[in-house]
Amino acid sequence: MLGAAMALAACSHGDAGKGAAALGPARTVAFAVGTPGSDFVTDISLGCADAAAMLGWTFRRVLNPQPTPDAHITAIRQAVTARSDVIVTVDWYQAVVDEIAAGQKQGAHFALVNSANNPASLAGLGVPFAGQQPRDNGRVMGQRMAEALKARGLAAGSVLVGNPFPGSANVEERIAGIGEGLASMPGLRMVSFPDGSAQDPVASVGLYRAKVVELGNVVGHAAAGGEMSAVPLLKALSGMAPGAGGRPVVAGWSSSLAQLNMVKAGRIDFALDENLYYQGFLAVFMAWSMIERGLPATSLAAGHSWVEPATVTAMIASYETRRQRAVAYGLA
Repeated sequence: MLGAAMALAACSHGDAGKGAAALGPARTVAFAVGTPGSDFVTDISLGCADAAAMLGWTFRRVLNPQPTPDAHITAIRQAVTARSDVIVTVDWYQAVVDEIAAGQKQGAHFALVNSANNPASLAGLGVPFAGQQPRDNGRVMGQRMAEALKARGLAAGSVLVGNPFPGSANVEERIAGIGEGLASMPGLRMVSFPDGSAQDPVASVGLYRAKVVELGNVVGHAAAGGEMSAVPLLKALSGMAPGAGGRPVVAGWSSSLAQLNMVKAGRIDFALDENLYYQGFLAVFMAWSMIERGLPATSLAAGHSWVEPATVTAMIASYETRRQRAVAYGLA
């Protein structure tokens, strides 16, 4: 898919007008999501915008000020009402699938990024997906944490995982995957609890500390909610003495410069980067392939990259490059 995209780009560079005509009519693509904006949104948006530019399409975003299911659904409806040809969104809720079905009846095409949590409901709707399922990358994280703990000589203990969004299929699946990955070392036990960080980040610091004291054998932490979970977790740990096994292994998901800097400073041992830019980029080209070439909907795993001491400097440089381009597009 990436090779095809580069070939398309080369074609359009030769003669912009003829290239766009050869690739089909100019269309509009919208990234619709219920959030006021974040590095998560910016990276996906930039991937979409770059792909749209290669195709001669127009890219826009439809964002809403609250990270809630209602705001998310409203964003999708607004994109449909605006007559967007292609709508890129995230399947975080069953209601998203219902909106996709309704939008298709009005002529809109859809593509999913990051999460497709309702595969049975999506079956038959013909929606391409670019990303990695939360349970899969959670499993990878659990395995990596088990390896890190083993390298420290720790074969038993609790791994604490805060959940900022209890009931969210996306987060619940990610956490379930962590538990499956940790199972490669039978002495490790995952303990998940509502960390409160989505509602009250200040109060969640106390919740983390209380849970660590309650368990008494915490050897690792996974910040499943990204920066939202990592910030209060690190504040809690900064005021606590290391346990019997020494400083716990701390890991998380990276979707912001702040988290990259946490790894660089040694406050997080490693983080999983879900390659959000690739997700947006590939989703647009998959939609184009369906519309203009009649190819069936398919799923592509955008893979992941590890942010760790050996790679973090290069990944920060990549972040800055993408940020500059996002500013040029008016996306940041």
